[in-house]
Amino acid sequence: MKKTEHPDTRNLTSWVEISESAYASNLQFFRRLVGPQVELSVVVKSNAYGHGWLPISRLAVKYGANSFCVHSLDEALQLRQAGFGQDVLIMGYVPLGRLEEVVAHNFRLVLYNRETLEALIIAANRLKKTVRVHLKLETGTYRQGIDERALPWFLEALSQPGPVQLEGVYTHFANIEDTTNHDYAFRQLEKFRAMSQQVRRRGFPEVRQHAACSAAILLFQETHFQMVRLGISQYGLWPSRETFVSYKIKHTENGEDVLRPVLSWKTRVAQLKWVPAEQCIGYGCTYQTTRDTRLAILPVGYADGYDRRLSNQSYVLIRGKRAPVRGRVCMNILMVDVTDIPDVQLEDPVVLIGSQGSETITADFLAGLIGTINYEVVTRINWNIPRLVVP
Repeated sequence: MKKTEHPDTRNLTSWVEISESAYASNLQFFRRLVGPQVELSVVVKSNAYGHGWLPISRLAVKYGANSFCVHSLDEALQLRQAGFGQDVLIMGYVPLGRLEEVVAHNFRLVLYNRETLEALIIAANRLKKTVRVHLKLETGTYRQGIDERALPWFLEALSQPGPVQLEGVYTHFANIEDTTNHDYAFRQLEKFRAMSQQVRRRGFPEVRQHAACSAAILLFQETHFQMVRLGISQYGLWPSRETFVSYKIKHTENGEDVLRPVLSWKTRVAQLKWVPAEQCIGYGCTYQTTRDTRLAILPVGYADGYDRRLSNQSYVLIRGKRAPVRGRVCMNILMVDVTDIPDVQLEDPVVLIGSQGSETITADFLAGLIGTINYEVVTRINWNIPRLVVP
C-alpha cells in the first residue's frame, strides 16, 4: 500500500495519526457483515468523531463507503466543497432560512417538523428542483422524531404532487449499546416496522429503511434493512463494553481484534527538569513529590482535549514506558514523571492515545478514568491539531 505523504512531525508539538490500514480493515469488515446490497453510510459528523473529517472521508470512499451522514448543513457543505459527490444525509436541524442550500446541493434531509416540510416545499419550488427527505420515526428514544399520531399528516403532505420526495424512513435505538439485555431495542424495532408498514401502505412502497448504528450492525442482522449508519466502530472503537460482550457471546471465534483503533494521539517533551523532594507540582498544589523527581513538561492540555479530570490519574508513554501525570492538567501544559525512564530527551515523542513499545493507552482506558465514553475522548481532541494519515 502506498504511503500517504504528510508533513514531517518533527516540527509539530501535537498531532493525531490516522492508520489507513486499520481503517481499511474496519470498513471491509463491516462491508462483509452487511453484504454488498446494503448502503453503507459512514457518519463523519463532529470532525469524524475527532479523527478528521477530510482524511476519514477520503479513506471511506477509497474503501467502499456508499454515502455520508453528518449532523449539520455546514458539515455537508464541507464535503461538497472538498469534491465529494456522494449522497449526504443531514441528520440535525437546518434553520428554515437555509433550506434552499439543502435543495441546491442535492443533500438528503432528515424531516421531523411540519414547519420544515412546509418551508422546504417553498424552497424547492423556488429553485425548481426536487429534494429527498428521510422521515425520522419516534420509536422510544424521544429526541428528534415523528410519533404515530403525527405521521399521517406528513404522509398526506408528501403524497401530494410536488418537489419533496420521500426517500427513506429511519429510527435510532435508545438502549442497544449500554446493556446486554436488548428487549427495549427490539420493542423499538417492532414499532419501527409497524410505522414503516404504515408509510408503505400510504403510497410509498419503495421507501428505504434504516435503523442500525454501530452496535446494531454488529449484533443484529435484522436491523440492517437497506441502509446502515456506521458511526464509532468504523474508527475501530467498540460502542461499549456491553456491545463487545454481546458480540463475543454470538461470535466466540472472534476477539477484540475484529476492530482496529484508527487513531493515535501524540505530543513531545518540551522541557525536562529536576524537582526536589517535598515540593508541589502545578496549580492547587495537588501533588507533592516524595523524592527527587524528574519531570517532563508536555505542550498539551485541556484546551487540546486532554481532560482536566485526568490530573494525577493517567499516564502517557515515553520510550515505551508509562510516565504518570503529576499535578493538574493545565490549559496547554501537562506534567509527567519520568524519573524511572532512563535517557528521556528534549522533543522525544510522547503517546497520549495509542501504542509505544509493548504498552498501549486506549480511548476506553481514559474514558474509564473520567467516567465517560470513548466517543467523548476522541471527539474532543482539538480540531486544530493536525490529522496525518499513516500506513
